[in-house]
Amino acid sequence: MSSGDGTGWGQPSPDGHDGTPRPEPRYGQYAPTPPKQPQDEQPQYGQPQYGQPQYGQPQYGQPQYGQPQYGQPQYGQPQYGQPPAGYGPPQGFAGPPPSLRPGIIPLRPLGLGELFDGAFGAIRTNPRVMVGLTTLVVAITVALGVLGQQAITNLFPQIFGTGLGEFFGEDLSASEVEEMQSVMAPFVATMLLTPLMSLVVTPVMTGMLTVSVSRSVLGHRATTGEIWAATRPVVWRLIGFTLLLGLASSIVVALGIGLVVVVALPLASSVEGGLVTVLVAILVALGLVVLFTWFAVRTMLIAPCIVLEKLSMGTAIVRGWGLTRGGFWRLLGIYILAQIAVSIVAQILVVPIGFLVGLLGAFLPLDAAMTGVTMLSMLITYVVTITFLGSLIALLYIDVRMRREGLDVELAAAAARETP
Repeated sequence: MSSGDGTGWGQPSPDGHDGTPRPEPRYGQYAPTPPKQPQDEQPQYGQPQYGQPQYGQPQYGQPQYGQPQYGQPQYGQPQYGQPPAGYGPPQGFAGPPPSLRPGIIPLRPLGLGELFDGAFGAIRTNPRVMVGLTTLVVAITVALGVLGQQAITNLFPQIFGTGLGEFFGEDLSASEVEEMQSVMAPFVATMLLTPLMSLVVTPVMTGMLTVSVSRSVLGHRATTGEIWAATRPVVWRLIGFTLLLGLASSIVVALGIGLVVVVALPLASSVEGGLVTVLVAILVALGLVVLFTWFAVRTMLIAPCIVLEKLSMGTAIVRGWGLTRGGFWRLLGIYILAQIAVSIVAQILVVPIGFLVGLLGAFLPLDAAMTGVTMLSMLITYVVTITFLGSLIALLYIDVRMRREGLDVELAAAAARETP
């Protein structure tokens, strides 16, 4: 079953592919050997050919056998520069044909280098959407976070001044409240931005980038309007799925904290009990890290299923969960390498900007300088992370389907139909 746009993103039929017959094996084929021509036949020993001397009957003017002439080859000794009979490549062998590559990746199962190259290729192919649109959306979100942070910090003395004075046991001076306000301002902005970025901006932009990458695979450069038109019907599904993941993660964390509290309360009165509590807390934390890592990998391909296959949330969860079955360690390794690469690139970009803003801090108020560094760091980090990881996850989805369902056949057929 193919999608309506003709690019074959729909779910495969029960027989394992989309109904298109698989081609014959593409590698290692030998073409049939052409028939022999009369001039290719070799003379047989013991059967003299016309025009050649017979053994025992020397011809006039010709040297006798047993008295070879210099410069003439002897029988059974091949001439120099010519391979002996029977050596060399078989007739008709042409080698494996090159893979079809209408866009950023070859249409076959991909290796690690091809996945990373395809992610960068998607950015190079359509930078206006992949980088420009992402930067614009993230910048607007960051600006909204700054405005909210300013509104809250302006009310900081009225909201927190009295409470902080009671906490420290004495009234705080205006300068002390102002200093704490400048320190707390970046944290307030982060607390406002993180839920908005994680629950709204990241899923929506990931969906739009997935559409752009899917077009780039076939060699198309989609416009912003085309990408939004393809993403708009599934926006609420993406946001709902992200909220569901966040709710599930919060429940798991709450259960872990509850386990530590239940163990800690009976043992808090003794030193040995305190050590046991610390050990339990460490084990619970490690267990949560392992659980969240496993869960993140198993749910990695659900968003592309929602966007490209236009599935409902429940169907997409089952579909994406099934696609990752059997490929957990490969997906985990690629995802970890991608996270490391994104972190390195983000740090390379953030450090010079932070240094520059720090120099300007001598002429700016402390809270403004710290807020500026925080906002620029978040802007760069989110743009790099959303752009690269969104592209890579879309390519991982395509790679898994090419390995398991023959999606490369559907994509090759779609590319052939669109070739003039």
